[in-house]
Amino acid sequence: MKPFSLKVAVVATVVIVNGLGASAPGQTPELYPAGYPGYDALTAALRKVATAHPGRVRLTSIGRTLQGRDVWLVTLGRSVKEATTTTSAPGAPRPAVLVVANLEADHVVGSAVALGLIERLAVAEGSDAAWLDRCDLHIVPRLNPDGAERALAAPLSEFRLNLRPLDRDRDGRTNEDGPDDLDGDGVIVRMRVKDPARATLVPDPKDPRILRPANPARGEHPVYAEEAEGLDNDGDGLRNEDPPGGVNLNRNWPHHWTEFDPEAGIFPASEPAVHALIRFAYAHPEIAAVWSFGLDDNLRDEPKKPASDLDDADLPLLVELSRAYQKLTAPKPVAAGGSPAGKGSPAPGATSDGSLAAWAYHQFGAVGLATRLWSTPEIPPPPPALADRPKAAVPARLAVPEDGELRWLFWNDHVMGGRAFVPFHPFDHPALGRVEIGGWRPGVRLNPPAGQVAALTEAHLAFLHDLAGRLPRLAIPEVKVEAKGGGLFEVKALVRNEGYLPTALAQGVRTRQAPPVLVRLEPGGAKVLAGRSRERLDTLAGSGGHHEFRWLVLAPDTVKQARLEVACPRGGRIAVPVELK
Repeated sequence: MKPFSLKVAVVATVVIVNGLGASAPGQTPELYPAGYPGYDALTAALRKVATAHPGRVRLTSIGRTLQGRDVWLVTLGRSVKEATTTTSAPGAPRPAVLVVANLEADHVVGSAVALGLIERLAVAEGSDAAWLDRCDLHIVPRLNPDGAERALAAPLSEFRLNLRPLDRDRDGRTNEDGPDDLDGDGVIVRMRVKDPARATLVPDPKDPRILRPANPARGEHPVYAEEAEGLDNDGDGLRNEDPPGGVNLNRNWPHHWTEFDPEAGIFPASEPAVHALIRFAYAHPEIAAVWSFGLDDNLRDEPKKPASDLDDADLPLLVELSRAYQKLTAPKPVAAGGSPAGKGSPAPGATSDGSLAAWAYHQFGAVGLATRLWSTPEIPPPPPALADRPKAAVPARLAVPEDGELRWLFWNDHVMGGRAFVPFHPFDHPALGRVEIGGWRPGVRLNPPAGQVAALTEAHLAFLHDLAGRLPRLAIPEVKVEAKGGGLFEVKALVRNEGYLPTALAQGVRTRQAPPVLVRLEPGGAKVLAGRSRERLDTLAGSGGHHEFRWLVLAPDTVKQARLEVACPRGGRIAVPVELK
């Protein structure tokens, strides 16, 4: 396989500062949004790879956003080659995987990894590409291009939605009172104020940059109130109550849609990009698995009953996929004393209401997967002088916290050169008086330094390969024909699913959205006396699940052959001759 070529991937040179793996000035890892492409750059990259590999990559637009941007979809697989080869008629649909990224505006690492997958697979060779002969891959690298443009623009602020106008305070105006960059530093962070009437928070004694709820049981008196940096722009006595945006595209799907939440949309699939993708999915029933790159995560933690609402028959399969994902995407071991990853942000074993993964499983009847891609920072190993010391002998300022805010702050201080967190500093607010402004730069805890995108792509390509290898795969391992005399033949055929996944999940059978297995015996001039020439199976279990079919056929002397075909969009199509002799 050729080297990874994603243009946004850069590798920082790491040196040792203050006894840990941090970078010298000018050499620290790039800080989000540096290295992440906007809409024009992403479009150019997609067109470049599609032009360079027309027999492998097909680029199409499945729709346009509210602001007129294309929602790009890339298809890879044998169907692309067949469509571009005039001497070859398109074959039967093959099982397919749909990958959708950047649903939430500020989760642009999803689009970067999606682009990386496309670039890698476009040049893959040998066994790295062979699986694309058995299945197709559809990738939507950025479902929310409008929102991503806003999230990448200055001043940086937390932005997760699309750009549909929304009147949150119902004053007849939309998006007129959002956060403001009060101190003009190019980022909109947090604002905390000592206000006895509203205070609920206290500084954490381990690090005063962390605010947590005061605990009255311990005699703690609240000190601070906290809110987004901003003003009362519309003079209604409220601050930041009507910010820009719209709808969260990962909450607009028609499953457990939250009716009275404005960020879920005015109705399910109200947003053009979501509606376009649903239309695409139903036009391609061969899609057996849908994998979203976003803020949902049902792969990092195994889904378990009773927390999960998965069907009992499907649960073990999805638990196994979760285990495979964790194994294939686990960070590489580091030297003694290092810390590849803490527990990080909690990753539930279920998906959010109205999410793509929930819709894919419960309504579309396919495997619905979701991952954050990156949820906790990696801390480089210490130098040998520290690595050889027992843990108790390591200076407290250099001890790597295992989890939570302290670990993130350690990463900020020792890896990112203090640039990911804006130190709290005083500011005279026109309405609140003296406040403190600071906090995490928007997006830095969702999107890693761009230099880590290549490694994330490699890890998730490995799981994608594993997932493709688990798709249903129909086979006819055995056909027996026994002559009974007088032109009468008994035909027995065994139909088997060689793949790991069933041809239809139990949930897909329940909703009747997963296509069935169709078995057809074409007698070719003979007559079927017993058994039906067309049979149907709602599902065929994975890992060797099978079913035997029997027919009694009367054939004149002139008919020597029949034909048996087994087909399912999510399991492929196979046909074999049946010799009547």
